[in-house]
Amino acid sequence: MAVALGKRYKDEQSNIEVLCIKPGECDLNVDARAMEELQPKVLPSAD
Repeated sequence: MAVALGKRYKDEQSNIEVLCIKPGECDLNVDARAMEELQPKVLPSAD
């Protein structure tokens, strides 16, 4: 799995969330469970 710079990953069961500060090829796991990439939050526009 490739991790991307600036992306957040979360483990749903333990609620651990990490922010990737260095991209690369690695596996992000917590207790042998793969972490899922979080989607960016949609913010309201500042008109």
